[in-house]
This record gives sequence, structure tokens and C-alpha cells, in this order.
Amino acid sequence: MTTQFSWVKQWYPIIPLSYLDILNPTPITLLGKKLVIWRDKNQKWIVMDDVCPHKLARLSMGSITEDGNLMCRHHGWCFNGEGKCTKIPMLAGSQAEVTACDSLRSKVTTYPTQVIQELLWVWPDDSSTAFEDCNSKQPAIIPESELDISSTSWHMTEVPVGYTVSVESTFDPSHAEFLHEGIGIFSPKTAVPMEHFESVGEISAQEGFTLKHQGYNFFNKDMEAMRKFTPPSCNTTIYRYPNGKTNIFQLYFVPTQPGYCRYIGKFISDGSLVKRNFWLEILPKDLQTGLQHLSTYKLSDQDLSAMHSQEVNQSLLDTKWQKAYFMPSPADVGIITFRKWLDEFAGGSPSWQGYEEGSFKQLNDEQLYDRWHRHTKHCPSCRNSLVLIEKVQRFSNICTLIFALLTLVFILTGVHLSLVLISTIIAVLSSLLSYKSNDIKQLFLSSIPNKGLPLVKLYGSNAKIYK
Repeated sequence: MTTQFSWVKQWYPIIPLSYLDILNPTPITLLGKKLVIWRDKNQKWIVMDDVCPHKLARLSMGSITEDGNLMCRHHGWCFNGEGKCTKIPMLAGSQAEVTACDSLRSKVTTYPTQVIQELLWVWPDDSSTAFEDCNSKQPAIIPESELDISSTSWHMTEVPVGYTVSVESTFDPSHAEFLHEGIGIFSPKTAVPMEHFESVGEISAQEGFTLKHQGYNFFNKDMEAMRKFTPPSCNTTIYRYPNGKTNIFQLYFVPTQPGYCRYIGKFISDGSLVKRNFWLEILPKDLQTGLQHLSTYKLSDQDLSAMHSQEVNQSLLDTKWQKAYFMPSPADVGIITFRKWLDEFAGGSPSWQGYEEGSFKQLNDEQLYDRWHRHTKHCPSCRNSLVLIEKVQRFSNICTLIFALLTLVFILTGVHLSLVLISTIIAVLSSLLSYKSNDIKQLFLSSIPNKGLPLVKLYGSNAKIYK
């Protein structure tokens, strides 16, 4: 079968602008290819191969110079926004430097980029016609609607499960009542059978497909949902309710490397779902955002547990999905439709650059539930929250020591009992704050608690270990 869908001749949303550092380069991986993002002197975001042509060091380790070029950390070679070498310190000022900089061997491959809806998009094709070809397609952005798409921010994670199972899951809404029991309204007790779930119109290589279905629980059973898959990454889901309310879920699934996928998404509603919290609002902005991000991990952990277990079992079977899956329900139409698109038009899986699919590797709990690599290291708000919490912890430790010593001095010198009591209380409160800060810091690093049994509690107080 001839693949009609090109994985590289596409626009991919690789990162929200809010996650980028304008002063330092950012490394990313897309389709197995190592890339680096940075902003040049013209305030344009550049995406190029993350490799210096000199000795193959990663350019993302480097820095952005005052004149707006990217400098390699290894030997100081510099490159402009077109990927041309502009400086070789060990040849500085010589004709040899000019000759070397003009050589094609010193050039770094760059890729077309654009910024739309606060996302940086890249066209990861390294052919000579890439900058021309990219004009033939437009990115799959949030469709026009009466809703304010800027009312919420983009959220990004990079999860240790593959592209195929990730996209498959997003077209399987009925799992929410069971897998996410205890979160919001989700419960097996409120599940209703999905009687109407169908593909609307044609399925094509470039345009993907559209799905239409009704609700899957007691609360949304009368709503109408449209799910539009625009290859290679976009799922735009629109829920319309009888009372006129509309919700939009804009999700992107970016294939980074085999076994990993980057999720970028936002939820848009015509009504406010977030209650204002006075105590939260008096905190620093980054900490507010960081604490809000912490609230998403339970649902994400539940998804990871199911999807990883699915990948483990699939790796043990030497059979295609059609025979491995048994899907008699209308609720499975979304999964079947995506799998058919993938097989018929896209070769059955992403086209990895420099990677082979290889054998599947089962992850332990520390790897699966790691939060630092999944989100925190990418998110400026969560990183800044960690820095702030560590400062609070250090301050608390110092206060504990100082006031504990003061208490001892007050006792030995016979100072009034009230001062002894005050210094003791401050020392105890400082110690408790340090203890609590350490617990909060752990929440940004892993879903596994740093005290007690190293078990992830997916459902209430019931912790289970899946082998």
C-alpha cells in the first residue's frame, strides 16, 4: 500500500508561546528529530536542527548572543536565523573564517515556522522546497465561534505513551465514566449507552474525518458532539447542549519519538467553571498557575495507567489491532475510524526520523508517574513555583533554627515565659511550614509521595500496584 499522507509535510504545533524562553534556546523532539527553538534579532522564532556542524554538539546547550545569533556552547560557533554560520572564534578575522562560514557544511538546516493562536507551529520538512510547500496548507487551528478562545491558557505535557494510543483515546469518550471515576461528575453509576456514534462524510488523507455522537452519561445524554480529526495532530471537539451552552476542547497530539507524545490543549466554555478563591488569588501568579496545574495530574495519571497497560499488552501480541481488539459497541466507532485512517493513509504509524519502532519497553512507576519530565521542566510557572517553594523552605529552616536557639537562650537567662512561648510557637510553625513545603515540592516532581508507601493513589484511598 502506498502512503498518501506525508508526516513531514505538515504543520505541527510544537509549543505554546508562554512555555518559551526568549533569552535561551529550547530543545524539542518531533518525529524523532532533535530540534532547537530560539528567537533571533528580528524577534522571529527559529526552529533548526539541534546539532552543530563542527563536532555535533547540541545547539540547545548554547546561548543567544547580543547580536541575535545562536552560539554553540562547545566552541563558540554562531549561527543566524537562516542557519548560516556567522562566526568561528578559532578562525576569527581571517579569510579562512569567511570561506568556512560560506561552506554548505557549516550551515544548519532550518524549518518553516509561524505563530497562530499563541502556538508556535513548525513544518518539519528538510527538503529544498519546504519553505514553498508549507504555503499550500494551513494549520488546524481553533475554529471561529462566539466563544472567547483567549479566555483560557494552553496546557502542555509530554507523556510516556505513544502517539497512536493517545489519539485513539481522545476518540473514545465513553471511557471517562469508568476510568475517571471520582473526578467531577464521572461515575459508572451515571453512564448511559452511546446509541448514536457515526462517521460523517468522507475520510481522507489530508482532511481526516469527522465524528458525530450523543452523550455518554446521565448529565450530557442530550448533547450533540462533533469531533473533527485534522491530521496529523488535531482533535477539535464541540459539545452543544439543549440549553444553548457550547464547550470546545482543542487538543493536539504531537508525535515526539516512539513511546512518547506531546499533548497541547485548552478547554473553552461559554460559562465560567472556575470559582474564585480568595486565598489562591493572593499568591504569586506563577504559584497560582502551578497549583492549578497540580489539579490535573489525577486524571492524567489515570489515563497513563490505562494507556500504558494497553501498550504493554499490545506489545505481547503478534497480531494486528483488528484481531486484538473486540469492539462490538457503537461507542467504539471513534477508535475504529482513527485506526482505519492511520492504516489506509498514513502507513499505520508516524514516520520516525532516525528511530526504529523497536521493542516496547515497560515502565516502572517512577518513570510512568514522573511529573518533572512530563510537565514541570517545560512549564515556566511550575518551575518558578518550585524555586519559590524552595526559598520558603530555606527561610523556614533558618527561622526554625533561630527561634529554637532563642527559646533555649530565653530559658537559660530566665526571660519572661511569654517570650519563651512566642519563640517556641514561631519555631514550631516554621518547622511545620518547611515540612509542608517539602511535600508540595514533591507534587511538582512525581505522583509518588515522598513519605509512606511509594504508591500512586488513582482512586480515593485505594492504592493499587499494576505489574
